[in-house]
Amino acid sequence: MPALQTPAPPTASGRVAALNAAACALVLAVVVLAAQIHGLDLTVYREGALALLGRAGDKELYDDVLVRTDTRGLPFTYPPFAALLLIPVALVPEACALALVTGLSCICLVGVSVVVVRYLRSAGVSWSRPPLALPAVVLLIGISGPWREGLGFGQVNALLMVLVLADLLRSTRLPPGVLIGIAAGIKLTPLAFGLVFLARRDWRSLAWLTASFGSTVAVAWLVAPRDSAIFWLGALFDASRVGDTADLYNVSLNSIVMQSGLPDGLQRPLWLLASLAVIVAGYRAIRRADDDGDLLRAITANAVVMLAISPISWFHHWVWIALLFPVGLVFARSRAGVTRVVTWILLAVLLPVMMFSSITVTLTLTGTVSGQGPLPLAIFSGLGVVVPVALLAVWSLHPVRTTPEQPVRA
Repeated sequence: MPALQTPAPPTASGRVAALNAAACALVLAVVVLAAQIHGLDLTVYREGALALLGRAGDKELYDDVLVRTDTRGLPFTYPPFAALLLIPVALVPEACALALVTGLSCICLVGVSVVVVRYLRSAGVSWSRPPLALPAVVLLIGISGPWREGLGFGQVNALLMVLVLADLLRSTRLPPGVLIGIAAGIKLTPLAFGLVFLARRDWRSLAWLTASFGSTVAVAWLVAPRDSAIFWLGALFDASRVGDTADLYNVSLNSIVMQSGLPDGLQRPLWLLASLAVIVAGYRAIRRADDDGDLLRAITANAVVMLAISPISWFHHWVWIALLFPVGLVFARSRAGVTRVVTWILLAVLLPVMMFSSITVTLTLTGTVSGQGPLPLAIFSGLGVVVPVALLAVWSLHPVRTTPEQPVRA
């Protein structure tokens, strides 16, 4: 009879992995509790999918109001392809759908945190090496304002971010641009990541992005031709359907211009000029980042362009701050003099701005949610786009490095 073998004791790496997994589970529980999940946006997604199926009573997909709150009516604002993909979460009980979306967002949070930790380690940041670095990063990102509120609303921005990262970090065997095109089919703003391919003169990837996005439009048009026609020929061009562009919760250049008090005839041209300047700065920043071998900085620069120039970028759309801070940290460490000081100051200013949205502030101070507020609150909220754009400008200047030139891999 063969002797029974005693199981080998767990290795040090196995114990560290188990400890990280347990710590991440605990941290995710804290993050979910901090988010105070209510799923308002998920409710709109579900109603949109049901309307597409003809199971929402007399409601249609692009009606002005699908879900009514105490203060306003909420429409479905995404392309028809998004409604198609959301059908599974519309056909299960609401609690199950909310649990599914929350779980998926938590997986995305861990995935983004892994990217950040690997990036910091590659750049030689010492505190990113301890065994519990990953749970610490998960916590820091998860309790930040955009991630916390995005979880609360049941938003899809974290998933879109992961699709874009998987594409640009070459985490799949799909041709570059395909996943970005799919993300843009769900929500149009990821189309802005074509700027990365444009800056690199990567016409093949740009073609794949275009073909992938066009495929999402074609599929949705075949399945839902009437809703597709309504969206692409009408609803798409009505920014007021998304919300009040002058709302303080809208952290974009457009919001700042709308709040400026300038004559209506000057507002749109000024926004377009400011957006063009940001695109140029983003183009230069991407080229400079590629010269430094810093892929994640190039991606982050493009994300800032996307969010800054979009007519509406709600506070919870800024999930990309998960990369903005570590990229800014690595950049500051590699520079000297004024550039280093300015970068640190900008990051220090951005930290509290990205912890507390206008909704959080007005709800805390007045007990009600308001899109308007006094001048100090307007300035505080506006810094959420002004500071990232200022960082973008600094990155585009390409100051001389003070450390040896080394590629920084994500």
